[in-house]
Parts: sequence; C-alpha cells; structure tokens
Amino acid sequence: MHVVRQRIHAAVCRLSDASTFSTSAKMSVDNGTTRARPTPNSTPRPMETDEHADRNAIFPSLLNVTHIDMTSRAEDIRAGLVDTFLNLERVDKNLYLARHLLKGRNSLPVVYGGQVIGQALSAATATVDVGFVPNSLHSYFIQSGNVEKPILYQVDRIRDGRSFCTRLVKALQEGEAIFTVQISFHRPEADSIVHQLPMPEVPAPDSLEDLAVVFENLKNNPNIPPAASAMIRFKQKEIPPAFFSESFSFRPVDIDAYLLLKKDDVHTHGHSTEAYRSYVWIKTNENIGNDPRLHLAAAAYISDATMIETALRPHSKRGFIPSMALTLDHSIWMHTDNFRVDDWLLYENHSTIAAGGRSLIEGKLWTRDGRLVFSTTQEALIRAQKKKPSTSSSSSS
Repeated sequence: MHVVRQRIHAAVCRLSDASTFSTSAKMSVDNGTTRARPTPNSTPRPMETDEHADRNAIFPSLLNVTHIDMTSRAEDIRAGLVDTFLNLERVDKNLYLARHLLKGRNSLPVVYGGQVIGQALSAATATVDVGFVPNSLHSYFIQSGNVEKPILYQVDRIRDGRSFCTRLVKALQEGEAIFTVQISFHRPEADSIVHQLPMPEVPAPDSLEDLAVVFENLKNNPNIPPAASAMIRFKQKEIPPAFFSESFSFRPVDIDAYLLLKKDDVHTHGHSTEAYRSYVWIKTNENIGNDPRLHLAAAAYISDATMIETALRPHSKRGFIPSMALTLDHSIWMHTDNFRVDDWLLYENHSTIAAGGRSLIEGKLWTRDGRLVFSTTQEALIRAQKKKPSTSSSSSS
C-alpha cells in the first residue's frame, strides 16, 4: 500500500504548480475561475517516508480545476466533452487526473454523478487494447465529490483475456474514495442468438418542445399548479445551464405528465401505472465528431440525468419534498457502441419500487430507428423531511 501511495504522490506532485510543498498546511484550490494548467516539474519532489504523513501531502489539492463552460464558442460543446472525457491527464501508469468538472447543482459544490461515471469509463478504456469495447459497468457512489478539487482515477487491471477484460476504477479526492466502478470490456464477436424488446411507440422528437423552452414559457404562468411551478423554479435555479439547456436538449414525450399536470393516477388496485414511467428524447445540441469513445462516455454521462426524478415525480405531485435525493449505485449494460448522442436517443425510465428510503429505477436507451443500445439500473436514496416536534405541551395532572 505504501508503494502505491508513493507512486500516486510522485505522479501528482509532478502536476502541482506550488513553489513549495508542505506536509503541515492544507493547500487550497482556485475559486472556480478558469486558469491555465500548470507546467509539470522536470523532477519529482522528494518522497515523504513517514507512514503517518498528512494525507493532504500525499494527495495535494493545489491543482487547478476548470469548471465546464461548453458554450463560449460554437465548437465548445464538442471541445468541452472531449476535455471532460477524452483528455484526462495520464499522470502515471493506471492513474488519470480530471480537472474539468461539472456541478450537479448550482447551489452546492458537488460533482454531477454522471460525469464521474463517464470519466471513470474513459480512464478504464485507456488501459485496454484497441478492439475491446465496454459491455457493462457497475458502480457505487460512496460520498459526494467536490467540484472545487480534481479527481484522480486509479485503474486496477483485474484481468486481460482474449475475449474479455475487467477493470476496477476508484475515483479519489484527497486520498479518499468517492466512487468505485467495475467495468467489463468485450471484443466484438458474431451473433449467436438475437432478440430485443420493441421500442415504445411515442411521438417523434421533432414534434416536441425542448424542456428549457417549456420552462421559460411557463415560469411566470399563474395558472399552473404549485407543484409544477416549484419544479420549474428549482430546475432553472439549480441545474447548471452548461448541462441542461446549452449543451443537451431534453424533450419529454408527455410534457403534461412531466410537469405534474395530469390527474393523480399513481395506483390502480394496488398496481403501479404509467405515473412511475417517463420517456425523454435527449441529444447534444451540436455534432460532437465520430469517436465512439466520446459517444459512449457522453451516453453514460446523461444516463444519470432523469432516473431519480422518475421515482420522485408522482410523490412530488402530492406535495412530497425530499430532504435528500441522491444516487447510491448505477449500472449500465452497453449492447453496442454503434450509436450517436448527437442524434436523438429515447431514454425510457421506470421506477419499480420505493421503500425503506431507497428507490429502484430501470432505464432503456433507444436510437430513433428502434435499437436498444443501453440498459440501466439505479438505486437512489430518497429521504423525507423530518417532521417538526409538536409544540403543544401535555396538561399536568
């Protein structure tokens, strides 16, 4: 373990732009403004040999972080995605550093979970031979990532076979794991048996409005229900525009259901109904090129975007306000890499159960021509706000 820490320490130190290296003081990062990347030092700094050295010295935080702004010029959507997923910095064998981070919410310094999935996938892909493509991943979110600190991805090469490769990736911030994922890669081979479910019959995306446009048109409408108005205000305030409106388009198939405008039909004779299912067309707003690695990473990135809200929506309509809603684990089965995220993809989500503070959501990602390209599952932690204790006092006997 000490050898691993030494290698990580040496690799990260080469990227630090600090003029001095102190093990006694915690280093700070920039305040979120875009800064030039540091020039790597020609000679690694001396190793700290004390087993009990300050963890911040082993994983220094004085590394520039660039917050994503993918729309400052026309080609920046593609450039931003490339920088985010394909331009991870290789700091040592099996170690990759990510500086380009996207907030999950505007009011909190937490990293968007889908970005961590996509970056971990890209880091693992960089360690397998050409010809292998990812076929599945199974991940756990251990704790929230901080958007003000870089993320170090440590790849463990579990196995390299002729048909399959397996990688275990840890995402680290200041020496602590925030995320782990095991990823399987498969060398494509000829079909044996072939079948798939039919794609749902839904309106084409060209006949639907972008969610951002709908929100803008309705945000001051006094006739929409309070729950819908609250959701619109929350999304416009909290979801970063670099993700929600400027880089990706989202077009719900049933906007009335999405906006909680339909009559309450959450249960019929004890069986769940379409209230727990959603369909959203998604794509990037610009062409992002032909690299299948980028399309896979971007699809993994958006696969986390709509799942929790599918579980929450019927309860939100009845006034439920969560105190906490976050992803616990996320799995993806990639059935092919022959698709594009700059063409419309239909994301079908279905929440099958919510109990004990957790909810399970399943997903299917379809191309416009009806091919199932991703299957997903996610378990989310959803907690209710604690009830305030009664202020009434009992009468004395």
